[in-house]
Amino acid sequence: MRFCWKKLERTSDEIPNMTAIDVGLNPSNQRELEALCSTMYDEIRERSLERSFAAVVKNRITALYGPPMVEPDLLLVSFQGGGEDKTPTKYTWPDELLYLHDDYRFGTRLRKESKRAGLFEVLKRSTVAIAACFPEAHVSEAELWLGKSGPRRDWLEFSTTWLRRLIRAMQPKVVLVVGAKASRALHLENQWLDEEYGRGSVGRVFGRAHIENRPTIFCHHLSQGASTANVQKSLREVVRLLQRDD
Repeated sequence: MRFCWKKLERTSDEIPNMTAIDVGLNPSNQRELEALCSTMYDEIRERSLERSFAAVVKNRITALYGPPMVEPDLLLVSFQGGGEDKTPTKYTWPDELLYLHDDYRFGTRLRKESKRAGLFEVLKRSTVAIAACFPEAHVSEAELWLGKSGPRRDWLEFSTTWLRRLIRAMQPKVVLVVGAKASRALHLENQWLDEEYGRGSVGRVFGRAHIENRPTIFCHHLSQGASTANVQKSLREVVRLLQRDD
């Protein structure tokens, strides 16, 4: 399927070459937010041209999976794209949320479960999706990107710092962290409350936390055998939080 794309600062101590615009930026309008995201894409492009960073990127780079929004209802965080899309990297954001139409397992499951939970309208009109790690990679390589050092680790830290900055800027009503690897990337593993675990090796299936002072819910990864009951618990908690915020 073909998608249309639109073209399009952490503090200066946190990111090299950073301007004086601080991590506390909370854009008052869409134009300011888009300018911030354009800065991110410019930095991604520059980084992708550096030899050591380019050497570990075997697939496209995807940061935003849809347009940025000021104060969206939901901000969805997954670990990284699986590298199935072989089209070249676009250093900009899509003009609509890719998960609404793609044929990959994650998007298909997300649409199905969102409809069941009564969250589909939010998914369509007021959801931003961002990767915790911008370079895409096959799931078998995911642990390499969670390593403690090297260019992959540098990419991950670059990505998560920008992700946190965009959360501060967008001020979503709720953040949904999908999967343990996204949680690990964001250093949330010791911060979840009210945790629930599945049977056997399933791992965590539910939890509550805050990221950048935004209420955050954990959901088991939709592409990795999550049961409908577990996914629905997480998505319905998102619905509850949104209704409370109205």
